[in-house]
This record gives sequence, structure tokens and C-alpha cells, in this order.
Amino acid sequence: MPTALPVASPLDTGLALQDVFLPLVAQGAILRRPRLGTLAEQLHADDRALRRVRHLRRKYGEGPVLFRFPGRTIALVLAPDDVCRLLAETPEPFTAATTDKAGALRHFQPHSVLVSDPPLRAPRRELNEQVLDTHQPVHRHGHRMLEVVREELDTMTATLSWDDFRAIWSRIARRIVLGDSARDDTEVSAQLDQLRADANWAGFHRRRDELRHHFLAALGSYVDEAEQGSLVEIVHDLGADHGGVDSADANLRLGDLDPAGQVPHWLFAFDAAGIALWRLFAVLATRPAALEQIVAEGNHPEASPLLAEAGAAVQESLRLWPTTLVVLRESDADTEWRGRIAPAGTEFAIVSSVFHRDEQALDFAHRFEPMIWLDGRSDASWPIIPFSAGPAECPGRNVVLLTTSAAVSHVSMRYNLDLDPTTRAKLAGRMPTTLNHATIRLGFWRQNCTAEGDSP
Repeated sequence: MPTALPVASPLDTGLALQDVFLPLVAQGAILRRPRLGTLAEQLHADDRALRRVRHLRRKYGEGPVLFRFPGRTIALVLAPDDVCRLLAETPEPFTAATTDKAGALRHFQPHSVLVSDPPLRAPRRELNEQVLDTHQPVHRHGHRMLEVVREELDTMTATLSWDDFRAIWSRIARRIVLGDSARDDTEVSAQLDQLRADANWAGFHRRRDELRHHFLAALGSYVDEAEQGSLVEIVHDLGADHGGVDSADANLRLGDLDPAGQVPHWLFAFDAAGIALWRLFAVLATRPAALEQIVAEGNHPEASPLLAEAGAAVQESLRLWPTTLVVLRESDADTEWRGRIAPAGTEFAIVSSVFHRDEQALDFAHRFEPMIWLDGRSDASWPIIPFSAGPAECPGRNVVLLTTSAAVSHVSMRYNLDLDPTTRAKLAGRMPTTLNHATIRLGFWRQNCTAEGDSP
């Protein structure tokens, strides 16, 4: 009869709590805490996590290894094959709607697909895929999205902090998701930030029901307005259609799916895309050769209409510094792992950086190497998962890559980048495993000559 998975000793539990779990929680899984991000960088948090995982692998085997905490059991994933299995076998038996994730996201998106179980999960996933055109290389509103990105990035001048750039990127997100009328609606973004800050504490923070009600009501108003060219226009049209989303359960109504309730996550996800962009701009300021390739591609869009070089650079930023710090799954039944059993209700934790930056498996682990996204190396068996993978892969991957690739290309062609000396020194050689985006400052200086092929 199979035995249970190994349980970490009290000493190893304490060390893993110190080196792996607490740094993830402290930095803020839902909304980053800048000061604690600086501390994590100073302590080389991701290096410490990788060393701890290697120690656990040597001591307990390929795992997963169980950690007993009050009220729950967490299995830390140690082996690449197990990452692939967990992602491929979502949502059954491994649900993405874990206890911790549900406790966090219910602060601001209680009906999102990420915290939905059957029978609601499948139709909510389909709704997201229809709105985001998940299975199309370019979204139906792609041209409009590119116009928005370029218009807003052209407002950049002089030296910007992360907060300055985030304000610009948030305008882009609001216009794409909600419509141009939301461009200056900083209140809805501030409400989301407050709710996300609460969500960092998951179920340990009281829910601000009144604030959430006002926030979701504001989003509902934008859905009702259904501004042309926005994502909420498609949400509205699906609702008016009443037949746009199929379901195997005939008893489900459109109201059960809560189409407007999916909108908060799109705004949330755009924030993560902005973090990846900001780090990438910093890297490009220190890598003239990579910058030149992106500019050359932008000058000849007919050769690369989807901006492959720029998109590869974005994905490389996400590999080097994942914006999803930990991927969670939870089993709804006993599961077997190499002849050992993990009990039902086990929550599995995949620490993204542990696999993205393992130099024993990846010779490019600590280099900025966008070419891996073009030559097939990123598709190898080792899990590199900036957008997750499997049935729960990010349904907005195409939208994120479209907008961020356009942003990288546009900035590279229009501006000279001037990076603050402290960050420049950090990026001079081996890419640091932990890089706090909130401390980066960048100068954006308009180029005197219009780039070839670019309209004045």
C-alpha cells in the first residue's frame, strides 16, 4: 500500500518558512509591497529559495514534500515533471481555486474564473476566452489597442519613477478594458489597489464589502455603456446575446456567470504586464545589441507583423523575474506521486523562480536571452511558465503580448533610454534573481530623428 508523501522536519519547516514561504507572502502576491520588495532584493530572496529547494530535494527526493501548518497542508513542488503534471491536470483533480487564492481574490473579484469550481468554472473560462479572443493570434480590437498604447506612451517625458510609469500604463489598461471614457478614472484604479492590498492578507483581512460594491458597480456601469472598441463592449454583447456562452448545465443562467465580474482580473493582469515592461526597459538600457534588434524589427513590420523580437524580450523579462511569484493548485482527492500519497485537500505550491533560474538545468538561467523564445529552447521539458500552462493558462496571453510588444517596439524607436546608475550596476553582468521594479528610474528622451517607417 502506498505510503504518504514525506513530511518536512520541524527544522526544515522553519527554514523553508524563512527562505521560501515568508518572502513570497511578504512581497505581496496580489499587490506588491515596494519596501519589502527592496528587502527581498537585498536578501537575494530568490537565490535563497532555490538553494532551499535543492537542499529539500537532496534530503527528501523529488517530492513533493509536505509542510504541516495550522489548518492546512502545503506540498512544495520540487521536480519539473510534477509542475507539468499539476498544470496539465487542472482543474481535476487539481483545482486552481485553492483555499488561499479564493481567500485573496474574493476581496475584489469573488466570481472570477480563477476562484470558480464546476459547474461555473468551464463556462466562465469560455466567457473569458471569447472576450479575450484567446485562440486568435491578434485580438479583434488589436488595432485599437495599439493606438491606445502609442498615444499614451507618447506622453512620456524626462525621468520617470515606477509610480509615474504605472500611472501611464494604468491609463492604457483602463482605455483598453473599459473604454476611453475611463482614461482619467483614477478612482476606480485606486479602489482596486485598496482591495488588492487587502487581498494580500487573504482571509486574514476583513472584507470591505461597501468598497467592493462601489468598485464592482463602477465596472458594471462601464459594461452597460459598452464603449466601442473596449473589452467591456464584448462583455455587454455576450450578455445581450444570452447565448454567447455555452454550458453543459442547462440550469445555469447568464447572471450566474457574472460576465462583469471577470473584468477586475483584466485590470489586475495589466498591472503585472506593466511591471514586466518596466524591468525590460531597464535591461534594454544596458543591452544596446538587443535594443537594436527590436528597432530593426520595428522599422520593417512587414517582416515581423507580430513583433517577434519585442515579444520574445517581454517573455524573457517574465522568465527572469516572474510576476506570478507562486502558482497554486489544490487536490480534490488523494493523489499518487511516485508510489506515495498526498491526501485530498493538499495545496501544491510551484515557486516560479525556482524553475526559471536553475542554472543546473538551464545554461541561460541568469542571462538575458530573448532568443530562447524564438529558437524552441523555451518549449523544452523543463517548465518555463510565464503565463502558466495547461487548461488554466492565462487566457489573455495574446492581449498581453500584443500590447507589451507594441510598447517595447514603440519606446525603442521613439526614445533613448537613460537608466539610473544603481540599477545599471545591478544589470551590468549576471541578471539578479530578485529585482525590485519599484526602485528603478528611467529617463525617456525623444529621439531627434523620426525612425524609418515611423510616421512623424
